[in-house]
Amino acid sequence: MASRIEWDKVKPSVVRTELFELSLALVMMSLGWLSVPTLLLAIAAELVVTVALTYAVYPERGMRRHLLDVAKILALTIFLSIFILAAYAGAGGFADGVLPDAREWIGVPALVALRCLLAMRDARAAPDPRLQWSRVALVRGGGLVVGTALSAFTCFLGGVPLAGLLVHWIPARGADFAIGGVYLVTTGVIACILSTMSEQELAEISRKPYVD
Repeated sequence: MASRIEWDKVKPSVVRTELFELSLALVMMSLGWLSVPTLLLAIAAELVVTVALTYAVYPERGMRRHLLDVAKILALTIFLSIFILAAYAGAGGFADGVLPDAREWIGVPALVALRCLLAMRDARAAPDPRLQWSRVALVRGGGLVVGTALSAFTCFLGGVPLAGLLVHWIPARGADFAIGGVYLVTTGVIACILSTMSEQELAEISRKPYVD
């Protein structure tokens, strides 16, 4: 991908998807069905499931190496989530305790499973399963990892001050709206940037998605 971001090449479908997911997450937060901790849990689960399902597309890599990949991505997302949760705590989160409310588990596992399984179905039905899997799943997974890493900074720099403003209007959900919103905007921007990748770049990823 070129060093200069060509914003005119951002795919409108990706912008619509990211805006829809942001809106859906904010609605779920307002209903008490989602918080920043369960949002991060859902992202971690999606990344782990994506890496695990990649074995079906690249079986020659071997089960042992795929299991190691799952362990690596799980450790990385837990490490990055610690910083975002620290920002969440600094913004006034965890006011009702560390454990999520029972309502926050509604739909999250189902949404993660549905998204990953639909991506696998589309890959299997495509003429080039590896290219389709790279286009839909691996690029999103890479975007989530990069976006989560950047969010360790943006949630502190933007989320905590924003929470200080929102707490005056929505004291019960200010931290979730601020930190969760900044996190989703950050990952959404990364997704838009990655959507400018050419078919040649995607084909290169599909041939060798692992750096090691």
